[in-house]
Amino acid sequence: MNRNGMFLFAFFLFVLSTVYAELVPWRQCPYPDPNTQTNCTIHEVYIDPCKEITEGKPCKIKRGVIGNMTFHYTPAFSSDKVQGRIFWASQVMDIPFLGMNPDACLSTSCPIEAGSRNTYHVEIPILKKYPVRTYDLKWKIWNDEEQECCFMFQIKITK
Repeated sequence: MNRNGMFLFAFFLFVLSTVYAELVPWRQCPYPDPNTQTNCTIHEVYIDPCKEITEGKPCKIKRGVIGNMTFHYTPAFSSDKVQGRIFWASQVMDIPFLGMNPDACLSTSCPIEAGSRNTYHVEIPILKKYPVRTYDLKWKIWNDEEQECCFMFQIKITK
């Protein structure tokens, strides 16, 4: 797909995500060194389904359902190739959600360019084996040089 085709596809996904998805609150990822500078600006995060957000609650997503997430970001770095993944940010370590392809270029236009606003859209399979509970999720995209975009949000997996 050429660059114009990718732009039109990303625009179409943006329109769909803003019509059907809900804008959710997010926060920056914590870093061990509080002076660590972020390599990315996150503009908006949309999740579908997420009707609970109007009540200030985490998005409820049923096991066995595929959730959709779209976010808009501007990286402070350029890269030909990036990886992306959602992690459960537990007290002990970050545990990756299963069933996701880590090739971020399938969900955003690559190469990414420093200072250029981008859209990232991904389907998130909520596997039936995931325990029912509220999760702090960490979303990261990164390149081989360990430059990353990272933010956190909450969901509640239900039966």
